[in-house]
Amino acid sequence: MKIVIIEDEFFSAEKLTLQLHKIDASIEILAVLTSVESCLHWFRNNPEPDLIFSDIQLEDKESFELFHQLPIEAPIIYTTAYNQYAIQAFKQNSVDYLLKPIDIDELRAALKKYEYQTYRMLKKSHLTRPEKPREDYKERFLVKKGSGLTVIKINEIAYFKSEQKLSFLVTFDNVKYAIEPTLDQLTEQIDPKKFNRISRSRLISLDSIKKIHPHFNGRLKLELHPAEEEEVFVSRERVQAFKDWLNS
Repeated sequence: MKIVIIEDEFFSAEKLTLQLHKIDASIEILAVLTSVESCLHWFRNNPEPDLIFSDIQLEDKESFELFHQLPIEAPIIYTTAYNQYAIQAFKQNSVDYLLKPIDIDELRAALKKYEYQTYRMLKKSHLTRPEKPREDYKERFLVKKGSGLTVIKINEIAYFKSEQKLSFLVTFDNVKYAIEPTLDQLTEQIDPKKFNRISRSRLISLDSIKKIHPHFNGRLKLELHPAEEEEVFVSRERVQAFKDWLNS
């Protein structure tokens, strides 16, 4: 298991490292980061870890700022001396919330929780979603365009994406429209032969894929049409389902 620790207190980071290695000697600590700025630099230049342990109050800002700025998919276990951040933490892909000083039994339980959630996600990604009758899938979307409305047909859509809790469709002409359904809802509404959920924030059409590149940590990097400003990846737990979709 590869882990990144986000912690600005040296002794807290050292103690957590020792506790993790006591639980599982094979755990690899990829980095210990002390500020949001250093985190932004590291995550932009390295593959994501399997798991993140993150304090909340860092040298420069709260760690929530990192996850607002970057679409990090790795699950997070928060470690903090304060309990008032719990609700906000669980909105940020949090597995657990541990109060300092960290009890090793609570740490062990949090790791078990992470392993169980990872197992469930892998199992779910290998299940074939029952197909609805062809006529039940959405064929068009009514969207706002300027001061009026327009209809976008499904074959005009390259991909769907979520940004800051809002959903959008992007056409092959590279026009983005806000839509009401969430990506979870769209995954059930769209023909799975034509679109695939490659991550929590992307649902892409087969025709939007230009190139596929193997990437670090078991992920796949995609070049899409139209191109995205940020890099687009198939998350590790969805890679096999994605390959099965391409082969179907």
